[in-house]
Amino acid sequence: MGCASSKRVDAAAVPYRPAPTSLAVFDINTIEEPWLKHLNNTTPLPQDNNKPSLPAPILHKLNLLDATDAPQSWDEISKTLQDLKPPSTSPQQQPQPPQKTKSFHTVEELDAKLNPKPEPKPKPNPELKKPADQIINSSIVTEPVRGNKLKENMFIVRDRLERQKEEKELTFERLRRDPLSAFPEKCPPGGSEKVVLYTTSLGGVRKTFEDCNRARDVLEGHRVVFDERDVSLHGEFLREVKELVDGEGVALPRVFVKGRYVGGLEELVELNETGRLGRILNATRVERGIGRQTCGGCGGARFVPCFDCAGSCKLLHRERCPNCNENGLVHCPACIS
Repeated sequence: MGCASSKRVDAAAVPYRPAPTSLAVFDINTIEEPWLKHLNNTTPLPQDNNKPSLPAPILHKLNLLDATDAPQSWDEISKTLQDLKPPSTSPQQQPQPPQKTKSFHTVEELDAKLNPKPEPKPKPNPELKKPADQIINSSIVTEPVRGNKLKENMFIVRDRLERQKEEKELTFERLRRDPLSAFPEKCPPGGSEKVVLYTTSLGGVRKTFEDCNRARDVLEGHRVVFDERDVSLHGEFLREVKELVDGEGVALPRVFVKGRYVGGLEELVELNETGRLGRILNATRVERGIGRQTCGGCGGARFVPCFDCAGSCKLLHRERCPNCNENGLVHCPACIS
C-alpha cells in the first residue's frame, strides 16, 4: 500500500535474541543461598589450632540450657555462670627465708622506736592576738619598698667614696704633721721629751740579750741620744715597764718616743726598714749626738757603785744604805749633771 512513486525496500531478516535480563537467560537455580553454601562446600575449612576450645562439661551445660523449655530464674542462671567461670589458679607465694641485713642498730635507736617522742605543739602566732588595726598598721610599716636599694643609689655611693677619700687625706695630713699620732700614748717617768729604751744586760736568755743589742744598734745608727734603762741594774725600771705594757708581757726591748709607745724589736725594725723611723725622729726633733757613751764616769751604763757603802748596801753591818739600790748602785753624777 502506498503511492506509485514509492520504492520497495527489502529488509534483512535478523534473528531474535532475548535481553540479558530475560527469564530465558537468567537461571534462578544457579543462585546459591548463603545459609546453604556450607552444605555444598566440600573444601575442608582450615582448623585454627591456636583457638581455645571449650571443655566438654561446659558444652554439656550449655546444651542443657538450650533444651529447657521454660525460662529459668536468675539465681539458677547466676549459679550456672559461676560454675562456667574457670577456676583461678594463682601461684601460691612461698615464704622467703629471712635475709640478714648489714645495718647496725643501737639500743638508743630501739628505744626511740619503741617510745617515740611527742611532736612539739605549734606555737601560737602572736599576730593573731593583735587587734585588726595593729595588724594592718604593722603590715603597712613592714612592707618592703619596691625598686633599687637606697645604698645602691649612685649619688649616695659617690658621696660615700668622696667622704672616704677625704678621711684618708686627713689621716695622711695628720700623720705628716704628727707621725706619732698613730701610736698609743704611754709615757714613762721623765720620758716626755726623749727616747727611752728598756733593755737588760743579763745574758741568761740569749735571744732577749741579742734583741736588746740589736735595738740599741738601730737607735745608734740614727745618732739619737736615748735613755737606756737596764732592768737588771735597777728594779724600779722593771716595775715601770710592767706598768706601761700591762697585758703584753715584759719581753724586752721596749721603745718609747716622746711619751708614745712604739713597740718592741719587730716594730722597731719594721719602721727602720720602711723609712718611717727616720721621719718620726726628724719630725719629733729629738736630741742627736753620741749621748752618754762619752761619759767618763760610767761609760754609758748610767750607774756606778755607791760612794757611801761601796756597793755593800749596808752601813755598820746592820742598817740598809738609803742611797743605793738593791744592787748597791747609784746614778752616775756625771750623766745626771
